[in-house]
Amino acid sequence: MIKTNWIDIPEDQLFAMVEELDTRGPRYTSYPTVPVWKAPLNREAYTNSLRRLGKEGKAIAVYVHLPFCRQRCLYCGCNAHITHDEARIHRYMDALETEVRKVTDEFKHPLTHSQLHLGGGTPTYVPVSRLAKLLDLVIERIPGAESSDRSIEVDPRVTTDEHLDLLAERGFTRISAGLQDLNADVQHAVRREYTFLEISEFIERARSRGFLSVNIDLIYGLPMQTRRTWKDTVQAVASLRPDRLACFGYAHLPARMKHQQAIHEEDLPTSRDRLGMLFDAHRIFGAEGYVGIGMDHFALPEDDLAVAQDEGRLWRNFMGYTTTRGLELLGLGCSGISEFTDLFAQNISSPEVYAAAIEQGHLPLERGHELSADDRVTKQIINHLMCNLEVHVPDAAEVNDEDFFARMKNAMGCVGSFEPLGLVTKNGSGYHVTQLGQLFVRNLAMPFDRYLREQSNVLFSRTV
Repeated sequence: MIKTNWIDIPEDQLFAMVEELDTRGPRYTSYPTVPVWKAPLNREAYTNSLRRLGKEGKAIAVYVHLPFCRQRCLYCGCNAHITHDEARIHRYMDALETEVRKVTDEFKHPLTHSQLHLGGGTPTYVPVSRLAKLLDLVIERIPGAESSDRSIEVDPRVTTDEHLDLLAERGFTRISAGLQDLNADVQHAVRREYTFLEISEFIERARSRGFLSVNIDLIYGLPMQTRRTWKDTVQAVASLRPDRLACFGYAHLPARMKHQQAIHEEDLPTSRDRLGMLFDAHRIFGAEGYVGIGMDHFALPEDDLAVAQDEGRLWRNFMGYTTTRGLELLGLGCSGISEFTDLFAQNISSPEVYAAAIEQGHLPLERGHELSADDRVTKQIINHLMCNLEVHVPDAAEVNDEDFFARMKNAMGCVGSFEPLGLVTKNGSGYHVTQLGQLFVRNLAMPFDRYLREQSNVLFSRTV
């Protein structure tokens, strides 16, 4: 009998399966993936998308990027910039506020947001008064729809009570804290140090101000981690009962991210220990009542994400997992990504170059991609697979291309070839991804990606 629950499979067999199937591939935060996007982007296509949003009047998601941090965490892969220069921060904030006005002037009709998310960097590294000014402008220009959801990523070490008070007053109810690991040796190796007591007190401070959802980020595969110390961290974090958890695998890419060169490769756990840490997280969080969400998240059973996944309506965009399918996203700030029905657009990554473009009266666009009918349908297939663990090819009436249907037939054949391994089971004309297959969802998505062969020069992270 084929085993489809990895918990029932001895670890040596799991390791052998991973070693056979593991490869490098996209995380499919978007489709087409960012390396496919071209520069320069057609600015007229971007402004046309903004005007269409205003004309349709549907609520959108808004992402605001605040890139500055107090110090560099060595594992970081985000667009983050270290500064202690307040003038640099204020220049960026001036430019960001100008972008908000410039973009919203294109709407022509009032538009609301159903989701507002601040990411970074460290958004709460921005002084409270300056953060308040930005939030008031964004909420004035794109007011919240009924029951709008507002969230923020923070570093508890720089997040003051005044920051939390401001966020609560502006309607923020979700907060995410990057912990990564609780072991002192690991924290020292990655330069992100604080104690269990400090994270516990931070959660209490947030909840006392009305934050209804607390997320904790963890990373496995960090230098100095062992399975024993990792289990201690996972068990301790579970005892805090955060509503959601993210458990990412560390991507060691020192050629691309120069600061990672300070991490000694001999200090990294072996590939088997790293994989074992992923198994340990699933076992411990599962035993503590958490539900696995998508590739690398967990949530309490009553959480919106868990309910959406159970009902087959979980979705994913550049802000993470969401309960709203097809919500268009406006990205603001340096490296901010907009995800419209027909277009991806990314802003300039450098805060200084971004600010200079704004000061010269330009839209700060760097690159993007106009989606074809093929792209739009394939995006739906991959996103549904990654979120709801179902593989199904729709009729695709909007695609009139024999190559598309031939590729889909071939891709479904590739997915079917994983059935004898227990990764998928037949479900009508499609497939259901098993618990074992959930470890390999990136592998299952790759056959649908028509651009993958063109990206042989891109160094993706490992799929497991």
